[in-house]
Amino acid sequence: MASEQMQKYEQFYESARQSEVFDERTAVLLHLAAAMARGCEP
Repeated sequence: MASEQMQKYEQFYESARQSEVFDERTAVLLHLAAAMARGCEP
């Protein structure tokens, strides 16, 4: 992943992780989706 793309991904991941707007279930689903988008196994 290009460094600019990685930086954007990390910004999104951190903002979703630290958000108080999402309930716990939605936050977990966002984390799983982000991990799969990056090619990681959940």
